[in-house]
Amino acid sequence: MPPIVTWEFTRFPRRTKICCSLRDDSDYMRQCVELARRGLGRTSPNPMVGCLIVDNAGEIVGRGFHPRAGEPHAEVFALREAGSKAHGSTAYVSLEPCDHVGRTPPCSRALVAARVRRVVVGTVDPNPLVAGKGVERLRRAGVEVTVGVEEELCRVTNEAFFHRIVTKKPFACLRYAMTIDGCLLADPSTPVAASFYSQQLEEYDAVVTTEASLDADPVLLSAEQGAKQPLRVVAVTSSSSLSQLAGLLSARVFDTKLAPTLLLGGKGESMETVLRRKNVEVVPVNEVDLDSVLDLCYQRGACSVLLDSTAGFDMLGVKEALEDEDRAVIQKLCVVVAPFAGGGQTQKVASSMRKLGRLTTRKCGENVVIQGYFE
Repeated sequence: MPPIVTWEFTRFPRRTKICCSLRDDSDYMRQCVELARRGLGRTSPNPMVGCLIVDNAGEIVGRGFHPRAGEPHAEVFALREAGSKAHGSTAYVSLEPCDHVGRTPPCSRALVAARVRRVVVGTVDPNPLVAGKGVERLRRAGVEVTVGVEEELCRVTNEAFFHRIVTKKPFACLRYAMTIDGCLLADPSTPVAASFYSQQLEEYDAVVTTEASLDADPVLLSAEQGAKQPLRVVAVTSSSSLSQLAGLLSARVFDTKLAPTLLLGGKGESMETVLRRKNVEVVPVNEVDLDSVLDLCYQRGACSVLLDSTAGFDMLGVKEALEDEDRAVIQKLCVVVAPFAGGGQTQKVASSMRKLGRLTTRKCGENVVIQGYFE
């Protein structure tokens, strides 16, 4: 079985309360998560965080979320809105307040300065720069602290952030489309605004495909207004030469006006020159596989990677990675089931199978999307 990532923290002082049985705390924390998700696709490499300031009467007097990396954190916005009403209040925050000076000041100190009475934390931050230090500072200042309210929900909201911090690898999701009877097909989805596919492209830091998919001229851009577009990675796997791309230079993936494109693999000085003139970054390597692609994405700061397998399971050795429990390089599966039968490439019966957990389904237009995690 693949290793299961767990988070263990031993820095909590004795006076810190772990978990809470009050239903109100859970209600407020779920609202924090809803706030946090307003930053979807814009905060990486930072996590999404939401914060509420609630007075003693149970009224929400301040709301905030982290809008994007480099801008103030959720606690700062919530405290600004609350003003003097923060004095003696309870602050709810989906992720432990930071206690270090980065691009923004420490949120733990801002909460202390606002003289909040109590802080409820959804989950501890696994970042070694934080990892319990924010909780400790609040406790030393005499603030009552509760940790672990709606903890699983808060962790799942930042699953890519947690995974990258703990494993030093990006969180990888494989997406593919199939007919009802199990035939693979080119993804029928179009990233129109508010569609599931468009939101996925906004959420993930990088989207990976191969040269085999370029004939279909895929749209690898989110249609959401103001979206932070993913890094588009094209892996050249079929040959050591880039000359095969000569007839594909008009593909939309090579238009870098809206999003960056990185081409990995292949050699050919003349084609490299042409691509670089189009502002496409070319990284020539001798061998391209899934591990090398994910390593490159990690080096570029990506927390999450969407593997778009329009070209089939043969791309980058994805099929082998799915069957190998020990590698654990793919964390999530997203299957788009289209309302068609036959006409595609039927997959052979797998020699080995891995069970998925935390399965969810949702209807998106005419399609049904099934998602699950390798555990």
